[in-house]
Amino acid sequence: MAFQAARLPARIDRAGDLVLMEWQDRSRWDQRLISFGFRKFDQSIAGDEISEYHIQAAIAATYTRAVDPHSVDWPLILGLHDQLLSINASPVVALNRAVVVAKVRGPADALAAIEPLENDPKLRDYYLLPAVRGHLLLELGRCAEAADCFRAALECHCSEPERRFLRRKLEKCEPDRLL
Repeated sequence: MAFQAARLPARIDRAGDLVLMEWQDRSRWDQRLISFGFRKFDQSIAGDEISEYHIQAAIAATYTRAVDPHSVDWPLILGLHDQLLSINASPVVALNRAVVVAKVRGPADALAAIEPLENDPKLRDYYLLPAVRGHLLLELGRCAEAADCFRAALECHCSEPERRFLRRKLEKCEPDRLL
């Protein structure tokens, strides 16, 4: 939790809009919380047991350890997500894994990874499923399909900053169309 909490100041900009981790100003991350997180993480891995919390902490530590967005060890994070999925096969874990698949293997493989999640009742109203799908389709240049996904995401429950983020993504799909 310390790793995630350390990033809170950088997660939104001055206008209150979401900032994805890859675009966050890392100088705004709370270094005291990061140090605390690494101390607790080191203590937690001293034993023989590995739980989903250990793996989640390892994922967060790997993100945090990277000096910039280009030095994130995506293959390691994918391996950690694979471990996490073997312990907790929830659809949200699978969706998060698909985001990492996109970083390692590309958006087409990530789309294939989320395809089984499309009809999961647990994700029916989860805005991130169509949002992730839309992002991947946009990366593949399939703008009309991506726009449909962002519209579907906007129909789900989400916060106003999330809605603004989704509207900006939709505008990238339809630059000439008024929303």
